[in-house]
Amino acid sequence: MCLHGFTATPYEVRPIGRACLKLGIDVVAPLFPGHGYSLFIEQRREFSKITKDIMFEAVRQEIIQARKHYDFVGIFGHSMGGAIALTMASEGLVDACTVTAPAIQLPLRAEILMGLLSWVNISIPKNTDNFYNPNYLFENSKAALVLQRIALHSRQYLAKITCPTLVVHSHNDPLVNSIVVKLIEEQVKGSFEAIWFDESGHVMTLDVKSKEVSEAIAQFLDNRC
Repeated sequence: MCLHGFTATPYEVRPIGRACLKLGIDVVAPLFPGHGYSLFIEQRREFSKITKDIMFEAVRQEIIQARKHYDFVGIFGHSMGGAIALTMASEGLVDACTVTAPAIQLPLRAEILMGLLSWVNISIPKNTDNFYNPNYLFENSKAALVLQRIALHSRQYLAKITCPTLVVHSHNDPLVNSIVVKLIEEQVKGSFEAIWFDESGHVMTLDVKSKEVSEAIAQFLDNRC
């Protein structure tokens, strides 16, 4: 199961899915609630409606469906999807957990801005990627507060993770500090691995080392199926 990041779509995790399929691993990449709308008016309206519980429950339901067909269910998540993947692992719902740039701790500047602006519903234009990655071209204050709550929840329950865990990250990620790798390593109870791709930025799944990142994740999951 592959989970995309905040404001993005399943396209963001497509390379991971393809790498898994090459190894014979079936893949599902759900679209998160509030994401994937094409019209700007719909994007702003639906994105501001998301909640932490809605996001978590959407993934739980996907896992329930997967369990009807498979004995082994592994999960991958990027950024926000990584934080949610870790939460699912902490609930004992998956057999292996892999993440890239897991958003379990947000930049201090973002935390401060969310504290100041979360009481209003505003949307702010954001910088675009240097590669194709269809996503919302704005950040929403209410949705950003949800991201903060997801990050905090994920951090609080890391010690409950007992399944094998792989974290892939870059020291040059401008959004998610590399300290998150140490935070996860120090708390998870299952086996832990970390791989670094410092040529990449935040969206490691689509950046310059996309192929290598995807193959490393797929191989980790294949070794545990």
